[in-house]
Amino acid sequence: MRFLITNDDGYDAPGLAALYQALLPLGEVTVVAPSTCHSSKGHSVDTKNAIRLERKNVAPFGEIRIAHASPADCIRLGLCHVMQTRPDFVIAGINPGANLGVDLFYSGTAAAAREAAILGIPAIALSRLLHSDFPVDWNILSRHVTGVIQTMMAEKYRLPTGHFWNVNFPAVHGENYPGKISFVPHGTEPHAVSFKVVESSENSELLAYSAVYRDRGRSAECDVHHVFTDHLTATPVGPSLTSGPFEYLHSSVSLPDASCAD
Repeated sequence: MRFLITNDDGYDAPGLAALYQALLPLGEVTVVAPSTCHSSKGHSVDTKNAIRLERKNVAPFGEIRIAHASPADCIRLGLCHVMQTRPDFVIAGINPGANLGVDLFYSGTAAAAREAAILGIPAIALSRLLHSDFPVDWNILSRHVTGVIQTMMAEKYRLPTGHFWNVNFPAVHGENYPGKISFVPHGTEPHAVSFKVVESSENSELLAYSAVYRDRGRSAECDVHHVFTDHLTATPVGPSLTSGPFEYLHSSVSLPDASCAD
């Protein structure tokens, strides 16, 4: 089994090393990761500027590729330039912080998995909810990730081209993670967005985001609720942004004659 892995926190993040250790028992692992943190920067790619790609020996990986680029660009580089043979799976993470509900629009971790899926490779995004009372033990989490990946690689969980799995671990006491995966939809409720003024002058203000991550809407069925109540979740995510169904899809309508406008 061949894996390509990346993250959105940078090549030296502990979550990437934990993911690498989790996958070593399962096969060969290639790393193409960003040079710096790209958290919450979404699915950006650079088609206008040249991208610097470095080879570097980094523990515990050995030789990896470090891209001065986004997570989605790392996947493009890995699949279309670095790897001579396409991998069986692309895995992004392990992100320190959950990617739930509308986080999927912002997450660089999810973007990496989505880019791989768009390019035809099965992909999984992995994240772990943060809680000040329950710090991450990356060694323990890594061992749990091995089991999750083994499960999600089964043929029955293979998704159509363009789709990927978004997996979130809860923050739990003693790293006693659930022994089962709950398959749930992602939430669509917005974050509780608020800002505070840090500095102000006559013509400008410096604003800092001040909302609390847990102060967000959630339905009883969605991933946000399940992870906040200590469940390990997996959500299948598709590529289409077309809303509907609506009765006017696959139809057309004539516009008013612009020459008759006042």
